[in-house]
Amino acid sequence: MTVVIYSTNSNVYIGNDFDVKTFPLNASRWECLAKSLPEHKFIICTQMPGMFLLDVRGNDICLRADNVEYLLCEHDSSCPAGGSIADAMAKKIIPLNPDIAIAATFWVTPYDWLGIQDGMVADFLEKAGIKTFCHPLQTSLVSFDKFRTHQELERLGMKIPPAVYVHHDLYWCERSRRELRANVYKEYVLSQIKDMNYPVVIKDTVGLSSYGMEVAVSYKQAVHYLNLGRTNSDRLVEEYIDGIPFGTEIYGSDGKYEVMPPFMFSLNRYGITSPKQSVKLGPVLSEKYNVLSLKEMLAGLACKMNFCGVAQVDLIFKGGSWYIIEINPRLSGMTETYASSLGLSVPEILFNVAIGKKVDSSLMKCVCNIKLPLLSDEQMEILYGEEYVLYLHQLHNLAAKQEREKGYCEAVIGGTESMQELASCLDSFASRHPEMVEDAFLSTAKEMIGKAL
Repeated sequence: MTVVIYSTNSNVYIGNDFDVKTFPLNASRWECLAKSLPEHKFIICTQMPGMFLLDVRGNDICLRADNVEYLLCEHDSSCPAGGSIADAMAKKIIPLNPDIAIAATFWVTPYDWLGIQDGMVADFLEKAGIKTFCHPLQTSLVSFDKFRTHQELERLGMKIPPAVYVHHDLYWCERSRRELRANVYKEYVLSQIKDMNYPVVIKDTVGLSSYGMEVAVSYKQAVHYLNLGRTNSDRLVEEYIDGIPFGTEIYGSDGKYEVMPPFMFSLNRYGITSPKQSVKLGPVLSEKYNVLSLKEMLAGLACKMNFCGVAQVDLIFKGGSWYIIEINPRLSGMTETYASSLGLSVPEILFNVAIGKKVDSSLMKCVCNIKLPLLSDEQMEILYGEEYVLYLHQLHNLAAKQEREKGYCEAVIGGTESMQELASCLDSFASRHPEMVEDAFLSTAKEMIGKAL
């Protein structure tokens, strides 16, 4: 059959500002998948940078698999007046007459809304009689807005942190209405926030991940943050759950789901998980974390929210209970880590899930995802030559002025049968490449292994 894998991007892509390198190459992964399934024709239809799908240098695809077709749907040419990116992408796919079109949704800043756009593409394709594999629009819309996510999880009876929603325009409505003697909405919101248990986490309702998140240790600090001039959008004030952070992915559709064993996350000095600094380690299978109950809970959530594809869930474990923090119905920063642990590629996972083939979590090996400083091409090639280095991905922002904004390299290390063996791998990695490993990341990973056992 003809299989289209597609994804869109709402943002202008300035490729010359970024240098992205990935090992193994995406093209080599597609080559292996297409060769192993010669009865199928694979077509990649995406927009730059085609995250998870393309090998990109600057504004160009630097490497293509010989037996895979590539189609780019660029912004300037694909978004005519009165049209939309989703409409243009659908018009690119429909003439291909695929047997199935599979969404490979990724993320962008500042708004994590590409699931909605890819869902719109799926709607266009379904109306044209093309079978699609993509999360429903309603699922993506509810997950995009953290307040709507909170309401939905509460409605479904899931365990979530108590939270207060702050509508920005109403919070400041007295500024533009001189007839108002009091802002009743603000008084109500502040009374609710005052009664919360501190510390609290304050986050943008539609922002990406933990970017821009603030931790307030007191009511006074929370009010100060809400009153800052740079706080210019709706916020969710959520009680901080001081447990152990985890994340997991869910694969499947139509009531048939595989909930993967969770990975443990590290915290930064502010007590939150930072995408640029986080250490991820797993799979965590210890009975003390009630993993079986977690999998049952998330399988039920997947059914109720009608997931269709790959979805990622952020979690906190405390006092024997699992709290759901966030849902991301798309490929995530965990996807490559799971793929490495399973001995699969992301294209394999996408295709297997779409055709209903079970992704067997029992095949997972122990791995650790750690961040490294920016590396040269030669250093990356040396590292990827190590038996226990399963994946490398480096994002270098060439336009960044500040050192902390220039980027990082992430490495997935391990592939062992036990956490003890994983600890040995990390020690070996640090001893062989001391110039590439920061002591803080290594010590954090070793501490997490102790917690995982």
